[in-house]
Amino acid sequence: METKGVVERIRTLLARFPEDEETVRQLLVRDVSFDALCNEYRKVIKLLDAFEAQVKQLRARRAWLEEELLTRTEGYQPH
Repeated sequence: METKGVVERIRTLLARFPEDEETVRQLLVRDVSFDALCNEYRKVIKLLDAFEAQVKQLRARRAWLEEELLTRTEGYQPH
């Protein structure tokens, strides 16, 4: 296994469980199913990060829309 690929696959896992780094590294080279779990975990974390960023953008847009709607329903329109 190449070192860069190994590090990339376990980066998120080690961020969550840094105390288990040595065990993770050993399992990664000895257990194919553990490697697959690490890969899936990395993908799920990546998806969650993307969703969280999107949720943040949507909340900001909602706040802007609510302010805009409130302003207009109160009869005031900014120039």
